[in-house]
Amino acid sequence: MSYPSSRFLTVALALAAFASAPLVAQREQVKRELPELASPVASERVAATARLVAIDDDIAADLRLAYKIAGLQERQALLEVARLRDDAALLQQGAEALADEDADLRAQARDYLLDLPFETLRPALDNLDSGQRLAWDAFHTLRIRRDISLVLLEAHLMPGKFFGQFEELRKFDPRRLDRELLAVLDADPEFADALNIASRQMVERTVRPERAFEPPWRRLESAAGALQPALLYLRRLEMDDELQQQIRRFQRSAFHAGLEVLVNVRSAAARALAGSEPSEVLNALLAQSYQVLLEQAPAPELQNLVNLEQIRTEIELTLARFGDDALLQARIARLRSQIERVQEVRTNVNMRAATRPDLIAQNEIAHLLLRSGDLDGAEREWNVAVANGQQMLRQAEGRNRSSMTSYLAAVYYNLACAQSLQFKNSRALASLKEAVGNGYKDFAWMLEDGDLDNVRVSEGFRTWFLDTAPPAVADRLERAD
Repeated sequence: MSYPSSRFLTVALALAAFASAPLVAQREQVKRELPELASPVASERVAATARLVAIDDDIAADLRLAYKIAGLQERQALLEVARLRDDAALLQQGAEALADEDADLRAQARDYLLDLPFETLRPALDNLDSGQRLAWDAFHTLRIRRDISLVLLEAHLMPGKFFGQFEELRKFDPRRLDRELLAVLDADPEFADALNIASRQMVERTVRPERAFEPPWRRLESAAGALQPALLYLRRLEMDDELQQQIRRFQRSAFHAGLEVLVNVRSAAARALAGSEPSEVLNALLAQSYQVLLEQAPAPELQNLVNLEQIRTEIELTLARFGDDALLQARIARLRSQIERVQEVRTNVNMRAATRPDLIAQNEIAHLLLRSGDLDGAEREWNVAVANGQQMLRQAEGRNRSSMTSYLAAVYYNLACAQSLQFKNSRALASLKEAVGNGYKDFAWMLEDGDLDNVRVSEGFRTWFLDTAPPAVADRLERAD
């Protein structure tokens, strides 16, 4: 069917009017809500914000139009609306507001921009004046550091997940990422703002019940938003009047928790650097950081909280992954000497596995080999540990038998990790079964551990896990499918 030109024009206009009706309606709704966004009554402002957030249609253009005619308070509210809608509509406006004279508007703009996906942060920089450009550059640095801090704090909560844990960081420019990770490793106080923002955001999230009672999470809760004193102390390990004042401001318990959190964060930064491109410059900077750590010593009352040896070990492992394993091999040699000394006086050593220096050293050597990338070497070490543990179990009596089976459970689990990483999935599953048979019970971690990625998707794991794990954890595997 065809229409004469006049008839076609009439139909076209009617269709255009019909199509634009919802757009006009939603634009009118945005305009109607503007006065409510500036209401002196808080409940009215909240209700107006909620109504705008609830609009299903795209209102990006309407938000930008409203922002042009809005007053200061309405602009703050519109930025909040865009934030809650996960809408980058006001990106340019937010970038400009970072340099505004009003502190509340600056803060709202920062919160909005911090919540946008990193890849959307592309304002028209040529349209910013010099002051706005400086403010944007400062924010962009903060945003990068906040994102890095989130990943490193997650590593603090899940210290066992070494592989694939830092892939999200690879979205940043490699050279910039290396500089920022080195700054964290060196406890640069300029990271305090980003770490405080990230820590507060993490504790505001919903946490799984089983994690809420774990020590790393409880330390993060205690230190959230109060990490600056701990960062200042870790920089030089000196206590001055300014630092004492900050500790009193945030409470000593938060300071102590922050020290432990930041030791783990710094260790995670060294681990993350292992994924960088090796270079002479990076090796030299890592060696420099290592030397500083060798020369430092925390106050005696803080030695249990500031484990510098943990950070040094991580740097040794990263250097080993870059081809310089001298420091790591020296550590392994010391551990082997420890094993030999114990074997020479075996009869004088308590049979409890947790107190045997030789068993502790054997397990640590295997972990170091695994972490440095020598997966086959790690598997061999844990196989030796299994053989030794089984021999000791046959000789053990009473509580010592229970201690030895717990040790074997951990060793078998670690052996499964080394085998899974080498795609030896049938062996890995057999080792997991032995671990559970000796008392291993952390089935939830079994589903999260990055080292077990390969065996988890192998034939047989699913059936065994569903038959063996507690129902609540087994259901998690069902839901993941």
